[in-house]
Amino acid sequence: MSADYWNSSQRNQWQLTRYSLLEARRKIIYLERKMIQNGLIKDTPHINYDYNMRIYLHNLVLKLGRRMNVRQVAIATAEVYCTRFLTRASLKEINVYLLVTTCLYVACKIEECPQHIRLIVSEARNLWPEYIPQDVTKLAEFEFYLIEEMDSYLLLHHPYKSLLQLKHYFEQKYDVYGFKLSDEEMQNCWSLINDSYITDLHLLLPPHIIAVAAIYITIVLKKNLSQLKNKEENGVSNNSIANNVDSNNPQSSYTQNTAGASVKSGSTVSDNKELNIDDLINLSKPNSQEEDASKAKSNEVSPSKNNSTQVSNPQHHQGDANQQQSSTKTTHTTAQDLVNFDLDILDDDTIRINKFMNFVEHSHINLDEVVEAVQDMINVYVLWNRYNEQSVRKALQVMLWKR
Repeated sequence: MSADYWNSSQRNQWQLTRYSLLEARRKIIYLERKMIQNGLIKDTPHINYDYNMRIYLHNLVLKLGRRMNVRQVAIATAEVYCTRFLTRASLKEINVYLLVTTCLYVACKIEECPQHIRLIVSEARNLWPEYIPQDVTKLAEFEFYLIEEMDSYLLLHHPYKSLLQLKHYFEQKYDVYGFKLSDEEMQNCWSLINDSYITDLHLLLPPHIIAVAAIYITIVLKKNLSQLKNKEENGVSNNSIANNVDSNNPQSSYTQNTAGASVKSGSTVSDNKELNIDDLINLSKPNSQEEDASKAKSNEVSPSKNNSTQVSNPQHHQGDANQQQSSTKTTHTTAQDLVNFDLDILDDDTIRINKFMNFVEHSHINLDEVVEAVQDMINVYVLWNRYNEQSVRKALQVMLWKR
């Protein structure tokens, strides 16, 4: 396999489309039904390869990998192996815990941080003693089964390298694009990429697309958080002013309490509000909103101009027109000052988003794929709120103990 992603087996052999991935999983469901009819496996309707199962497998790989102090790249490789394997085999015919152990064992070999087979079996048995056999040959047999199902294509390109390359490129081209990533933003992007292995993105999209999507989510969410903080600060300041004004009025205590409660409830609602892909995309286009606002202002001002032209004696009403224009100018300046006050608070974040989008537009990056990656990565956190680990663990326990 080449060191270049575009000539690699990851792109030529294992980059799927959503339709081909759906067809592969339909074949697995058909295979499960035939195996149940032939009596090879038992029917376990509660076992499904849904997002609950994916999050559970993700946590299993992380738990075993961090227990053995394995590098994050090897853990990510193990997760891709697990996802690839489950496009060819059914969950109902394998031991999931042995699959996770084998994937991590093979990934450590490929990523040049090998672990002894007895060590990884003993660590897995410490975590899941009911499901991992003591015989190390079981793991060796599963290793050949795993490699066979993946057609011996084992080397992978991960978004971590693309993220580091983008960081260095932004630092070198700061005079051109005026954008670079801070250490905190890099850590957030790294965490987003870690969680992206729950999805099918690493079977569908190139790694640099996932890295760009992680950067986009990070900088847009940073702006959104600053908006929430500014709203909360404004709400607190308004409440303090109201308390100072009405401190001598005993009848307003009830209204103050209800107002404070409404502000608190509003802040909690805004904190718990789920982000949509349309909101994230619209946040990156402040110029269009400013243009719409300027058009609306021009439409509001234009009727006054038309009315002034329809007057029969313009010289008689020239003084009134000048007074109206001066008053409208003062009102517009005060309104513009208020708008600029809000923009000054978020000016840095808005400018950074525009600069990053300028880089994306001038590059050869597929914007449709970036939007697709952003949507899937955000959807993971929406579904994670509904994750029930106990139900998945019990379903696997019932399936494995019936064998």
